[in-house]
Amino acid sequence: MGTFGKSFTREMGKNTGKVVSNVLFGDWHSTPYRRVGATQYREPRKTQAELRHEQRMEQIEAEERLRLTQIQEQNKMKQKEQLLLIDTAVLQNIDKIATLRIPNDKEDLIHLLSELSTHLNANKFQKEKNEETKIRNKFTSALFEKYEQCVLSLKSIDPESLQLKHFERIAKKYKWKKFRTKHIVLFVFMCIFGFSISLSLIGFLLENLIVAVPVIIGVSILIFGTKFYLRNRKKSNEQPKQTENQSSKQEERKIIPVEEQVIQEENSIFIDLNENSRIETKLSGIWNRYQNSVDKKIIERKPIFSADGVKDSILFVGVNPSYNPNDDNVFVHSADNKTLMYGSLYQLSDAPKYFKSLEQFAAKAGRAYSHINLLYARENDRDLLVHCDHNFIREQLELTYDTILKINPVAIIFFTDYCKDLIFAHWVDSNNSRAGSYILNGTNYPVFFSDDVTTLDEVREFALIDKIKFITKQ
Repeated sequence: MGTFGKSFTREMGKNTGKVVSNVLFGDWHSTPYRRVGATQYREPRKTQAELRHEQRMEQIEAEERLRLTQIQEQNKMKQKEQLLLIDTAVLQNIDKIATLRIPNDKEDLIHLLSELSTHLNANKFQKEKNEETKIRNKFTSALFEKYEQCVLSLKSIDPESLQLKHFERIAKKYKWKKFRTKHIVLFVFMCIFGFSISLSLIGFLLENLIVAVPVIIGVSILIFGTKFYLRNRKKSNEQPKQTENQSSKQEERKIIPVEEQVIQEENSIFIDLNENSRIETKLSGIWNRYQNSVDKKIIERKPIFSADGVKDSILFVGVNPSYNPNDDNVFVHSADNKTLMYGSLYQLSDAPKYFKSLEQFAAKAGRAYSHINLLYARENDRDLLVHCDHNFIREQLELTYDTILKINPVAIIFFTDYCKDLIFAHWVDSNNSRAGSYILNGTNYPVFFSDDVTTLDEVREFALIDKIKFITKQ
């Protein structure tokens, strides 16, 4: 008990001291202790194999990054080399443009302007999103600058030229394109600003309807009145001065007494292509010969031909007439009732829109127009037609060739690839070409192959007209 009593007394004194210490000093002097499960988690140590694998993967990743960096550097070098080549080519072309002589002759100058406008259409100003487009725009800028110089030269030579207005319109269009591509941010800002102003104006007008209605009506009358005036003025300026002569020529085509016909025919601008029933007789013979060798739906339809040509005209040649069952009721029947024919629609005020377009095209070249087809069979499936009996096709082409000689045109324009496939190897010499034209074998008639002129855009139309004028003046 003595030993136990001492131990108990000593333990009690120690615990009493801890209580007093905790009351006075808090936990600063408390006896530290640990809780079960409070030990922090430690990851197991990696094996040597795992460490070697991680090192290998880091090495592979570093090598891959290095390889990609090298590829990027190579691509940059290739891009620089490509840009250098483009820049060199552009500079060479700019030198050619700069040294291009501006002719003093009006016709040569118009011809040059047509070529430059074609190049401008093929090398338009592009948005400068990278170095390549910036370099290419240098050539377009040089091309446009030379074009403007040529326009100024034409203006000094002939300020009243109709072609000048056309070229000036093209210059304005490309000047605007150049501004828009170089100042796209400003252009967008202007659009937004204009849209905001428009919205504000509309809002103001809606809030003040009493003021808005008269203003809108007045502005509308002013705009449409101005457009109407300018359009009529343009028509009056472009209308030929010999209107009375044209109307008298139309009168010539009306039915006149027999005793006056000889005098009228001598002065007429029209040519009777079916003189002495030449065309209808030959077509009747062709259709009779191939009754059993050509598709029934083709051979049973009456052929159609143009009975009139026009002197000193541009000759437009299509492939064949399309098929319309109502044509048998509209067109004139031949004497034997085996063929159909139609007269020239030149200078007729009520001519169909298509033929009016042909007339307007020819007028821009200072000429009248005639229109015929290579073939006379009415069929909408041209592949079926051109691949039927080749002798049936050949005899029609021979008749058309004789008709062309009778018209004696100043130039011939064949429409569509079908025409070119039918005659190119037989009617023209592919090695004898100049200014985009050929010569009809056995004649001196210039020949052009083109899309239908009524479908050409303004640039291609004017380029073709310029070629015709350039060829026919020589």
